Amino acid sequence: MLLLFGLALILNVSTSAAATVTTDHTTPKVTAVDPANKVVILKSQTVKVTFNEKIKAGKKLWVGLKNGKTVVPTKNFISGKTLFITPKNSLATGAKYNLFIHTNSITDLSGNGNKAYVSSFTVSTITLAQIKDGFVRTQAFFNSNQRLPNYVNYGSKKIPIAQFQKIIATQGLKLNTKITTSSSNASLAQIMKNASRFGYSGRAHTGKDMERVGSGDCWAMSDYLYTSMKAAGMKSRIIQYATAYSSNHRSVQYLQNNKWVNAPYRQYFSTNMFNNTQSSGTVIACNL
Repeated sequence: MLLLFGLALILNVSTSAAATVTTDHTTPKVTAVDPANKVVILKSQTVKVTFNEKIKAGKKLWVGLKNGKTVVPTKNFISGKTLFITPKNSLATGAKYNLFIHTNSITDLSGNGNKAYVSSFTVSTITLAQIKDGFVRTQAFFNSNQRLPNYVNYGSKKIPIAQFQKIIATQGLKLNTKITTSSSNASLAQIMKNASRFGYSGRAHTGKDMERVGSGDCWAMSDYLYTSMKAAGMKSRIIQYATAYSSNHRSVQYLQNNKWVNAPYRQYFSTNMFNNTQSSGTVIACNL
């Protein structure tokens, strides 16, 4: 009897122990990443990806850090629940980096592999708040002047506009540089201001040639103004007529309140070779 009772006790204990054994089939999940997804960081740093449990490397620790199509070499190691990814070279300022942790690159201690994980961050000399502030200021500048500034200023720091546009693009921001009809007054002033940098000469007869050589005749200036006004959404035309200086002088007019108005040459030019205007003539070109 004692032998049978002991055998039954052993079987009961073994069965109970077996019943408490569970199998882990849950994949490790990312709970935090530093730098956080889509943030702007001020300098190159180690990326830390933390999971919800202790982890180890899979058969292949396949981690990618890319700037566009360029792969950044990294040194990777694991400690506890965290994967550390350290760039071997300093990351470029103003660049966006995408982090990829491929499927089964990481496993938990039971051997369950991770699902693919993607994150991104941007390296910048300015913060996200500064990016947004600079974006608003730059857009306001363009709306008032119909051109972009050469730099975006942050105190004594100056960021060239081309670099600033790349930085804001990493956050999905793009400046609206389209000149619309509603801003025609500001557009006209800027167009005339841009035109005033060209002097008079017989070296160019088209707007493009005048921009290339730095000066041109009344035909070149008319072509330049007409093309610029058309691009700005303004209704404009070139007219030709005889003056004391030329039998085929040309000038530009724009449509205002359904009337053709001469471009304000005298406000921006000192030479009569441009300033000799009249209200009518043979229409050479018109964008109505």
